[in-house]
Amino acid sequence: MSKIFRGPTYKYRPGREYDLWFVSYPIGKSVVKDSGVWKTMVVPQDSKLATYDRVLRGGYDNVITDDEATELTAAGYGDYIFNV
Repeated sequence: MSKIFRGPTYKYRPGREYDLWFVSYPIGKSVVKDSGVWKTMVVPQDSKLATYDRVLRGGYDNVITDDEATELTAAGYGDYIFNV
């Protein structure tokens, strides 16, 4: 069975200067594995993406392995893992 990772989000509100100021919507946060440690990043820098062990892009369904699912669960990201 495959697993996907659908990472954490934060709520974005555009502000009163916009016509739909009262609307909010979720923005995906990326999760990266850097030197064996999983970290959450809101805006990862393009120049650093290649240096990470693994990048799970925010706002997307990322296919992960069972080993990655185990690591992510141990790191506190278990709520974002789904079986497909």
